[in-house]
Amino acid sequence: MIRPNAASSFPVEFLPCEEEGVVVGIIGEEPSVHRLEEMGVCCGCKIRMVSPGETCLVTVDGKRMCLRLGEVAEILVAPVA
Repeated sequence: MIRPNAASSFPVEFLPCEEEGVVVGIIGEEPSVHRLEEMGVCCGCKIRMVSPGETCLVTVDGKRMCLRLGEVAEILVAPVA
């Protein structure tokens, strides 16, 4: 399990539509975390919410991806200042 490193972080699904955040941690089992990292979701990258919901549509490095994490993993973000 990978622990977050920022106290003011929150799950990516709570990021408002069209807002951007910085990934500060990924919590989950190692295979799920590794898969997210392979897709470009890693600590320090910027992630923008396109369409919030149980199944989120986000962009990471200009790539759109659909995330339905649930109990598999949790991406924690901090707002971009």
